[in-house]
Amino acid sequence: MVTNRSLLVGAVVLVLLVALLPASVAGADLVTLTVAVETPDGDRVSGATVTAEWDDGTATGTTASNGKVLLDVPTNASVELTIEHETYMKNTPLVIEEPGEETVDMTVRPKGNVDVQVADDAGPVEDALVTLKQDGTTVYSERTVDGTLDNGPVEVGTYTLTVRKAGYYQESTTINVTADEPVTESVRLESGSVTLRVNVTDPYFEPPRALEGITVTVVDEGSVNTQSDGAQQLSVPVNTPLTVRFEGEGYETVERSITTGEEDLSLDAEIDRANTLHVTVHATEVVIGQPAFISVTDEYDDPVANATVRLDGEEVTETDSDGRAQILIEDTGEHTIVVEDEDVTSEEKAVFGVTPATTTAETTPTETPTPDTTTATSPGFGPLLALLGLILAMGVGLARRSD
Repeated sequence: MVTNRSLLVGAVVLVLLVALLPASVAGADLVTLTVAVETPDGDRVSGATVTAEWDDGTATGTTASNGKVLLDVPTNASVELTIEHETYMKNTPLVIEEPGEETVDMTVRPKGNVDVQVADDAGPVEDALVTLKQDGTTVYSERTVDGTLDNGPVEVGTYTLTVRKAGYYQESTTINVTADEPVTESVRLESGSVTLRVNVTDPYFEPPRALEGITVTVVDEGSVNTQSDGAQQLSVPVNTPLTVRFEGEGYETVERSITTGEEDLSLDAEIDRANTLHVTVHATEVVIGQPAFISVTDEYDDPVANATVRLDGEEVTETDSDGRAQILIEDTGEHTIVVEDEDVTSEEKAVFGVTPATTTAETTPTETPTPDTTTATSPGFGPLLALLGLILAMGVGLARRSD
């Protein structure tokens, strides 16, 4: 009974010990990697501290007199090997993908030093980017402080040294680093500029329409306005990241990011008119009980369909496919019409409700004709009767003479 109890306690302790071990050690996917540290001539380096790093763990060891060290690492990881030694170094880690039970050679070289001094005609240049490359691989990339840079130790060998600073031409040189004494490299920078040509168009039209009078601003450098052909140019510093802003009345503001080099460059910019709603009220006075008619167009005078129409703040209807709408006016007085489409709101338009006009017939008094006091005779009979009378008188006179 005691034996069984002892076995049980031992098993529990074993489980606890396994649980407390790091996952990288307790796991069954570890292999022993042999790292052999040596010089380019094949000489083994003892006393070097080698560190293996992977995503969730590390292992460290020191090389023996034969230049070798054993490290337990996971087989399914990407392992980076780095070294620390008083005399030797390696610029970049040695990467082992999915290591096995194998020996890998880690070649190291003696240490050297490079001091860089950067200046222009006015003196030391602050914040210049100094890059050191070996066989196309960047060893370090740091910025100057007070015009100088002491990068610390690097492997002896041949390097390409490049110095960059916004507004200056890039300078590159080849240097040889030795273990005997530090290499001091002085670099003189020259400022310069290039021409930036811009071309601004409105892409709504086919072909795109050149835009005149657009203000082109290169932040911290200056502004110009485009000409009738939509083009303009200005001088900007070399090797510089810039922000270019395009602004114009009725147009959206557009910003573009560019980086200049050491040659003239062109920048094409397409900008659209700012989103706008234009509301036309076809009659500002509307008889109550009748609709007001409106038309809605956008910044390019195209009809705006399905826009929300509000009367005195209340949603009443939407525009149809032709951008038109009818709004019933039910009360007298002034009313406001506003149209909304997504995040664009029109200006207020006024319409007045009026009562129907009342028509009153006007009666014109009829004048009573004044009676004519002149004795009326039949037209034309007066002279005729007189003539007949004269003829009868002459006849009577002749008759008397004959008697």
